[in-house]
Amino acid sequence: MGIANLAVRDWAGVVVNAAEEAESVRGKAAASAAVPMGLRRRMPKFTLAAVRCAIGVAGPGCELVFASRFGDITTALGLSEAIVAADLLSPAAFSACVHNAAPGLAAQILGEKSSHTAVSAGARSLDAGLLEAWLRLATGEADEVVVLFAEQPMPDIYAEFDHEPGVPLVALALRLGLDGAGDAAVVGGGRAGALALMDQLEAGATRVAVSTDCQAAA
Repeated sequence: MGIANLAVRDWAGVVVNAAEEAESVRGKAAASAAVPMGLRRRMPKFTLAAVRCAIGVAGPGCELVFASRFGDITTALGLSEAIVAADLLSPAAFSACVHNAAPGLAAQILGEKSSHTAVSAGARSLDAGLLEAWLRLATGEADEVVVLFAEQPMPDIYAEFDHEPGVPLVALALRLGLDGAGDAAVVGGGRAGALALMDQLEAGATRVAVSTDCQAAA
């Protein structure tokens, strides 16, 4: 299995523990006030956390890769419940729960016209996002790529499908390049893996290891 190391040029994290009504800002995540109020009022907590991470680290011309297993499933559930109740659907909620909503909104705020994409690969979604970034960098398609990862606990109705009970909402953005040296962080799966990656970055890791085996990351 091939392993490549990507340089972490900047990173940002937001951790939201709804049960404790607490938020932890890590790395260079932007404050909520950095998001224009007109957009901020319409953003669910999930999307706002992701966007704050992205705009905190993205540089000019950066391409965005969004990675998430389920995306904003809480907002999607609310829309489904509205359909069952024969209520009117919120256009703002619908646009916010589309899987590539977060990178699209981040690009809009940054005034960036570079490409963005979204990937979902189950428990390996962060790995898949890193692989997508490596492919773009290794082929010369981009000089820098921001991998934006966000996942949240499952709503109560889907609790049996949450493989990480008790782990809070996590958003993480990594601005990556090909160069660099130093210790490489190892990536685990899901929200716990993203939290562990933040710990490694705070401890001094300057690179992140990515599997270049497409089948392993799928």
